Formats: sequence, structure tokens, C-alpha cells
Amino acid sequence: MNNDWEADIQTLLNNTRIAFLSTQGDKSPETSMCPYAVFQDDVVLHLSALAKHSKNIQQHTQVGLMICSPETPDKSPLALPRLSFTGHIETVPEAEQADYQKAYLQSIPDAEPLFSFPDFTLYRIQPLSVSWVGGFGKARKIPLETWKSLC
Repeated sequence: MNNDWEADIQTLLNNTRIAFLSTQGDKSPETSMCPYAVFQDDVVLHLSALAKHSKNIQQHTQVGLMICSPETPDKSPLALPRLSFTGHIETVPEAEQADYQKAYLQSIPDAEPLFSFPDFTLYRIQPLSVSWVGGFGKARKIPLETWKSLC
């Protein structure tokens, strides 16, 4: 197994700005795409209350999230590096908003105008489990302490 998996995770986080959020809908799981940032050991999302995933997380705060390398013509989609989380999602507390917003905008500067929209809210996912797949035969659970050290 490649010993550079920690560096590979950093590369993925540095080069990918979108994630796929899985929430529990009224009748079944639902998945949506959303930009993300990482601050401390939390995954940070800036979500509109108009989106279905925001309605879902008001009812069920357990979520899944996947960050995946973009597909390229020269690489099998089966071998794409990816990072998956399960965790608890919550609104970022008012006292911490400025720090989380700064971190989010460092990753997604295009989102700055959205912070003036009243229906957008900052959320954080506090991971309960983290899994890494770096390609064929390169899968591992990431202990939470290791995840924290990568952030």
C-alpha cells in the first residue's frame, strides 16, 4: 500500500472544491452537490434554506459526504481517489461564524456575494467516521485523531 496516502488526501482537499452531500429525505436518501471547505477538523458547507438538503438536515442531522477527484480521460473512474465522511451536521455557532466564513471563502472565494443572502447558512459537519480510497487496493479507515492531524 502506498505510504503517501496522507499526502494524497491533502492533494485531493487542495484540488477539489465540490463534494456530494447525502441527507435523509422524507422517503429516501437524497444526494446533492455542494462546495465545501475544511476548517480545523470540520467540513464546512454554506447552504441555502431553499435547497432540499437544508430541509432534510432540519429533520435528520446525520449525513454522509464524499469528496472525489475529477474524472480524467486517462484514468479509470473506478480508480479515482475519494474521501468519505459520515457525521453530524449543525449550524456554525454565531460566535464562530467569522472564522468559519473566512476559511470557507479562502476555499470558495466566488461565494462571497452569497453571504449577503438571508437564506444562506454556514454549517459544519463533525465527522464520526472518515474513509479513504486512493485507487485500486488503497482503501483505509482514517482514525479521527489522524483526520484531525491532517487538517
